[in-house]
Amino acid sequence: MKNIKKYFGILLLFFLVLIKIQDSDFVRKIENISYDAYQSLFIEKNNFEEVVIIDIDEKSIGEIGQFPWRRDVFADLIQKLNQYGVSVISFDVFFSEEDKQNPKKILEEFNIKNDTIFDSDQKFLESIQSSKVVLPVLGDISIYNKDNSSKPKTNIISKGGDPSNYIYSFKNKITSLEKFNNAAKGVGTISYLDSPDGVLRSVPLFLKIGNDIWPALSLETLRVLHGHKNILINSDQTGINLIKTRKYQIEPDRNAIVYINYKQFNKENYISAFDVLNQNINANKLRDKIAIIGSSAQGIFDFVKIPNGKVIPGVETHAHLIENIINNDFIVKNTYTTIAENLLLVISLIIALIIPNKILPKFSIVFFAGLIFILLSSSVIVYQFNYFVDVFYIILSSSLLFLTTLYFRYLRENEIALDNEKKQIILKQEREIAGEVQKKLFPEVFEDSKLIYAKNIPARDVSGDYYDYIRVNDNEIYFTLADVSGKGIKAGILMANASSVFRSLAKLEKPLSTIARYVNNQVSDSSYQGMFITAVIGKINIQKKEIEYINHGHEPIMIFDKDYNFEYIKSSLPPLGIMKFNDDSFFKTSIKNIKDKTLLIYTDGVTEGYLKNDEELGAKGFENLIKDNKFDNSKDIIDKVCEILDNRSKLRDDITCLGINI
Repeated sequence: MKNIKKYFGILLLFFLVLIKIQDSDFVRKIENISYDAYQSLFIEKNNFEEVVIIDIDEKSIGEIGQFPWRRDVFADLIQKLNQYGVSVISFDVFFSEEDKQNPKKILEEFNIKNDTIFDSDQKFLESIQSSKVVLPVLGDISIYNKDNSSKPKTNIISKGGDPSNYIYSFKNKITSLEKFNNAAKGVGTISYLDSPDGVLRSVPLFLKIGNDIWPALSLETLRVLHGHKNILINSDQTGINLIKTRKYQIEPDRNAIVYINYKQFNKENYISAFDVLNQNINANKLRDKIAIIGSSAQGIFDFVKIPNGKVIPGVETHAHLIENIINNDFIVKNTYTTIAENLLLVISLIIALIIPNKILPKFSIVFFAGLIFILLSSSVIVYQFNYFVDVFYIILSSSLLFLTTLYFRYLRENEIALDNEKKQIILKQEREIAGEVQKKLFPEVFEDSKLIYAKNIPARDVSGDYYDYIRVNDNEIYFTLADVSGKGIKAGILMANASSVFRSLAKLEKPLSTIARYVNNQVSDSSYQGMFITAVIGKINIQKKEIEYINHGHEPIMIFDKDYNFEYIKSSLPPLGIMKFNDDSFFKTSIKNIKDKTLLIYTDGVTEGYLKNDEELGAKGFENLIKDNKFDNSKDIIDKVCEILDNRSKLRDDITCLGINI
């Protein structure tokens, strides 16, 4: 299970990269969403000064009649446009059959000969011959041969390889009659490539139809406009990388596809065909313009959906294409942008895999949010230069991997926490057992609690404090109170070690200096990482009413009389366990007469203990407690001080106190 968690993130990383490299439908859908969002958010204004659309609109159909119109109407339209001074005329309309409304043909069907009746097809043909006209061609996937031998007007120059290996191809074509195509100055494709969602984002600038390579209507229109004959297609082993005329240079993708940068199209650039025929147009709106003849009429159903969500007449797409070519303003999606996307994906996934395992979750979330911000900002900035780098899939896949990695970290830390909790339960049980064992080391309550009384309240399960008293005869009692540096089991073990030495030697009635030396050496041998013990070791002589004692770095011994006059005996020797000694001479004892006096020995847990008001008791507070309550025996004092200090669920330190009254 642990190995699965360990390698799942790596496997997911490779899987997400593989999906991207394979360019699956899922990835394309995400990319399209991103592309469409940018096209909607960052749409530019453009006056389209070079292009006008001669619109076969509802008004024109209503005035002229049902579409398709008789060919002499189109001939007249071409003538009027020439009079207005347009530079080139492109048709987004096919003339693939003989004119069924041709007056001459109608009379011939009735075997009527009349040389005065005009031929509408001939009139249209003559208008094409005398003008710069570009007609459309459409790739057809059907196997039916339309028997039209029209050829491209453009001379394609290939450099670096055969471009037909990379461009999309169709078996047959739909186009105007061969005689019209032959008369036209140019013929260009108006084919779109199918999109699953029906949105027109890109178009091919070249198509292979049959054995011929045809340029797009927009590119062919500009070729005719400038009177060029040739178009260069540069390619290499990766595909097509450059399309060039004398005036324009285009960098498509490897299949000669360009992504249209749609602009805000001014509706004033739509001019009704009826108004042109009736010459109701300001000449400045048409002079030196490229005129594209197409339809916005609802009944003709020539509409396409574009990335910004709008539905526009198909003829308008050619205007956008021409504008993009003139201004070199296509959205660039090519091999280089794909490489950039893949590199960003790999880097982001690696970061999403590593960061949750290296830093705290709250920081890793902030870091990942920053990564997303950087990706989005970079993509938006690059888009301003017309390069589209899709980061939506990168963000989506990185988020998935990031959340997965974060979840696995949560599971891992949860397992560790559970293991630690189990260990803590075991340790707690062991500490409780150790605490119970330690309690047995403390002596039973002395038979005369007025003579000697002691109490210990551990801050943890195991106390680092210790007290003991042993009556060795009717007149003498050995006693000690000690405090180990540190807390917990280690302190308890060291204290148990020292107490066993004290008890053993006290029972043998050894001198205090000897007991102190042995305890000191035992602590020195057994201490862990410099631990030591502060202690008071003493012996009571009941008959003489005096004590013999040694204070090893412990708190001062408090002594007061019946009038509550206090004095303190400070330590004269360092704590036990600092260094070893070979004889008793270092451990000098002192003797103090305590007749009619009370003696209190306590650890720093007493003076540094917290009262309910969160203030420390302190030595002065201890004095005031005794005086205010008029205590005259050590038992009442010790019980009271333990009561007022034992007011928290977790004490600051062990509370230990021993009192003597003689």
